[in-house]
Amino acid sequence: MNAVYFNLFLPTGPEPAGGWPVTIFGHTSASNKNDDPLHVAASMAAHGIATVSINVAGYGFGPLSTLTVSQPAAAPVTLPAGGRSFDQNGDGLIGGTEGQFAAAPRTIVGETDALRQTAADLMQLVRVIQVGMDVDGNGSPDLDPSRISYSGVSLGAILGTMFFAVEPAVRAGAFSVPSGSRVEALRLGTRRDQVGALLAARTPSLINAPGITAVGGLVVATPYFNENMPLRDGLPLTVRLADGTTEVIQSPVINTVAGAMDIQEMFENREWVSQTANPVAFAPHLRKDPLPGVPVRPVLFQFAIGDQIAPNPTNAAILRAGDLADRATLYRNDLAFTEDPTIPKNPHSFLLRIDSTDPLVRQIAFGAQEQFATFLASNGAVLIQPEPSLFFEDLIDLKRLEYLDYLP
Repeated sequence: MNAVYFNLFLPTGPEPAGGWPVTIFGHTSASNKNDDPLHVAASMAAHGIATVSINVAGYGFGPLSTLTVSQPAAAPVTLPAGGRSFDQNGDGLIGGTEGQFAAAPRTIVGETDALRQTAADLMQLVRVIQVGMDVDGNGSPDLDPSRISYSGVSLGAILGTMFFAVEPAVRAGAFSVPSGSRVEALRLGTRRDQVGALLAARTPSLINAPGITAVGGLVVATPYFNENMPLRDGLPLTVRLADGTTEVIQSPVINTVAGAMDIQEMFENREWVSQTANPVAFAPHLRKDPLPGVPVRPVLFQFAIGDQIAPNPTNAAILRAGDLADRATLYRNDLAFTEDPTIPKNPHSFLLRIDSTDPLVRQIAFGAQEQFATFLASNGAVLIQPEPSLFFEDLIDLKRLEYLDYLP
């Protein structure tokens, strides 16, 4: 048994009969329930939606961690935070995400078990809402069990796809910047060094030379390695190597890179183990092949062109698996960068950036949140074009997401 804490944000104003509609919100891999939900709760509340969030298994520091809530007209209140991380490396400290990944000798599992456990926890959260959640102690439920939705960003969107596919009581789902295969997302993006660390830790090491130092124009960190793998459908992948040369990897590939096949085999093994928490594996059950007892419900995906953490080819894999291209909205960070070159080149988590010092970044974040909130408030019946509309578009051709499209 494990006690799972949640944070709940209620709208102000008269409560509807039967309680507030509520969205379960999934946080990113760099955050926890005490941070990311604060970035979206006001937009949801403006549409009469409460927001509830739990920590992903392995996140949120330790079980004795606390949350202090400041109040403008009263003393601060300190509460148990319900951290779900733990001291895996035995150094006496509990990091905010230290329990995320399986430790040696089970590193091949990655974060698969943490995501599966969290999906089960969210199913239990639904049951808690269904039996009646009386927040203010007046004897009546404050959340409407017939109006439960899900929304999530990045990691929260990854596990949300799994949760939405298996939980029939959730009316609509909205997912921003999920990625498909985690090892694919890592090797093609700015976190490629994490894969290098896994390869270097093998006995014998799988690091080969000359390794790749830039993927699609995106400079990556060491340890460098070269898996010699192309993109889909014969699309070119330009890489720079540690010896200063540049190569274009394009199928069909005749492998001439020593050690590349061993690296590819490691990738295949990790993908096989992680399928039970891969949104690509669950995407078919969202609409075209629903699981027994789970109805088809409306779903919305937001992706960003040139995402360096959830690379576009891994986004395309989700939509392709579920025949969901018509449910995707693209944020054109390339167009926004042309208008304002001070905005981040990496658009990942653009929906959360309401605290940016850049007015355009804030405007884009609020526009994306308005699309989410409108969609969920209507139980998925209303899908608006986010503002500024210049920077958002419907996905017309799935091949648009098969390129990396990183900003130079």
